[in-house]
Amino acid sequence: MASERNQSKATEREECPASGNSVDFIVLDDTRPPPRIELGRERMLLCRLYLGLIQTMNDAKHSDSATYRTIGIYVFLRTVTCSPVRASTIAQVLKIPRATVLRRLNDMEKLGYVEHVGNAYRMSDKVNIPDLKQKLQKRIDMILATARELSNLNIAHSSLD
Repeated sequence: MASERNQSKATEREECPASGNSVDFIVLDDTRPPPRIELGRERMLLCRLYLGLIQTMNDAKHSDSATYRTIGIYVFLRTVTCSPVRASTIAQVLKIPRATVLRRLNDMEKLGYVEHVGNAYRMSDKVNIPDLKQKLQKRIDMILATARELSNLNIAHSSLD
């Protein structure tokens, strides 16, 4: 049994050689996904991008719940479009129970990220986190680099066909 675990670990190392570098999140330059994963490089790039964006959204560090993030993103989107949103609308659009939406909104309100405007909610000024410009630029650069690499991989795949 122990030999099976060791064999499994050896296979994982051979399939996914780890890079010794530690930059921002996950370094992908020297890493190759296992050949058994179709379009592995493209999917790996998109996963890193998605995780990087989630990491940016978690800068508030009050919750890592996907429900909090989803509701927060939706309220933020509605705030920047100058359209405060009701809890029932959030629940309907995001397909989350209204009671859950209300609990999360109340939590975010207690933390100062969300505020009531009549029967609706909007983001407060607390959403303006320190070093926002640098953090945003870092993610924009990651998006652009990912798009370039995906485009190059697509060109390489097209030339093979």
